[in-house]
Amino acid sequence: MADFSFRGQSLDNDLVGSISSLLNDAGIPNLLWGNYLLTIYGVPTIVDGVSFIVPDALIEPGLSTLLHSGFLPCTPSFECPHSNDAKGFSTNAHLHINEELVISLYGKSDMLWELPDFDIATQNTDIMSASDPQLPPTILGRGQGRFPSHLSAVRIPSAVRYCEAILFLLCRDYGHLREYYWMAMLTYLMEYVDGTDILREESLREEYTPFYGAIIQGDPDMWLHLDTLRDGLIRRQAIR
Repeated sequence: MADFSFRGQSLDNDLVGSISSLLNDAGIPNLLWGNYLLTIYGVPTIVDGVSFIVPDALIEPGLSTLLHSGFLPCTPSFECPHSNDAKGFSTNAHLHINEELVISLYGKSDMLWELPDFDIATQNTDIMSASDPQLPPTILGRGQGRFPSHLSAVRIPSAVRYCEAILFLLCRDYGHLREYYWMAMLTYLMEYVDGTDILREESLREEYTPFYGAIIQGDPDMWLHLDTLRDGLIRRQAIR
């Protein structure tokens, strides 16, 4: 994919595959993230760009790689959705596909803190191909589902690890604007993905199941379970 050049192509699966391959070819491991990832899990959500998780030290090299391939730098003339990000995320590490759609790069420690370090050759149950047959096919009224097989090199966090990451981030960002964003993501997972082959409550690590199960059951004590989860993460110094 070293010969790929961005020439205004529309955001679709093939473009996502090209971006991932550009990063891989530059030695930058990457995992798909954000709303585009949710559609692969089967969530029917609006796609407002594409995001990737990369090792913290490789964010700038990643941006440079994509910039040299023709993606657009953010300029004052763009009506950039990141310029006043209501979710409170960092606005620096992104380029543009057009005035409205962006490519965002996030450091692993910011979004997938508990996931072991990964490289391009990583093979483990925490990471899967975006075309893995375990992922759902296209279903009317749902997200697009798994990628076609020719895009198998695009990698994603497993739905279980993604769900745990959202629960972790919900605790980390307690009391901040981002807390509401993570709660919305968790709600999507519970409505559209929970109980499928890729996400079941019993697959979550033990510390996460009381709060997750309480939400599923509509337990009025669910917020007490969240406090317990957060206190446990603080005690083991996973969050402050």
